[in-house]
Amino acid sequence: MSILFYLKSLFTKSPNTPYKECERTIRRLGYKKQSEGTFINESSSGRTVIWLSEEGVRIKVYAHGYGESDFLPAPLPDKATLKSFIRSNEL
Repeated sequence: MSILFYLKSLFTKSPNTPYKECERTIRRLGYKKQSEGTFINESSSGRTVIWLSEEGVRIKVYAHGYGESDFLPAPLPDKATLKSFIRSNEL
């Protein structure tokens, strides 16, 4: 029986944790994962960095020598809240 369970586990998808779901949402918005919990998007007009942690989401935008940051204090927000927060603060 254990062989059957092992073979079944190879083909079934494990449920996503809220942290993994937030990472997936950020990557789908065009950000590249730089390290654990850090995502970056570089363009000709500047750079946007997102830090994802258990305390919340921090975003920092660098454009032509100027930096602006914002913090969403929600611990692992849902997909819609995360998308609207990123889109309202990115370049």
